[in-house]
Amino acid sequence: MKRCCVLILILLVSCAPWMKVGGVYKNTKEQYSVDLPQDWMKFNSNEQLLVSRDGPLLQNIIVERVDINEELEHTKKKLQKSMLPQEASEVIIDNISSDSEVLNFNIIENIPITIDLYPGFKIFFTYNNKDGLNFRSIYCGFLSGDWLYTIKYTAADRHYFQNDVAEFEHVLNSFRLLSEGK
Repeated sequence: MKRCCVLILILLVSCAPWMKVGGVYKNTKEQYSVDLPQDWMKFNSNEQLLVSRDGPLLQNIIVERVDINEELEHTKKKLQKSMLPQEASEVIIDNISSDSEVLNFNIIENIPITIDLYPGFKIFFTYNNKDGLNFRSIYCGFLSGDWLYTIKYTAADRHYFQNDVAEFEHVLNSFRLLSEGK
């Protein structure tokens, strides 16, 4: 009985959806690495890297690699290898603003940036959800081959956004493609 309880406890802990992180995180499948904030929690997912300190609805950082040949969820516009960063940002803006969950979408800034020596874009915007909560979000990305790499930060406008934006900037500045991804 004691062994059975220990086995169940081990299985529950190993299958836990959230785990504490901090430091360099390498995703060899998607060919990137980032330096994650200390004492944040990572959601156990194969689809994207999602980390949060206080819960994903309060603040989150998402790192993702998207196949440019796949359709985006909320727009018919398509990404293409030959796009300039600002053209890609316009497709992303259309996808976000067409999402029925994103209300009162307002772009504060849409500028070019460099991410790991790649020309990219940075979109800073605000929106409300259906419950009327205000959010601020920074969506950065760049194209490399058949992939769009994105690093996003979203947080509740009140308190959380300003509190953790420096952590996001650190993650963004630490992003590196691994050799096979370049």
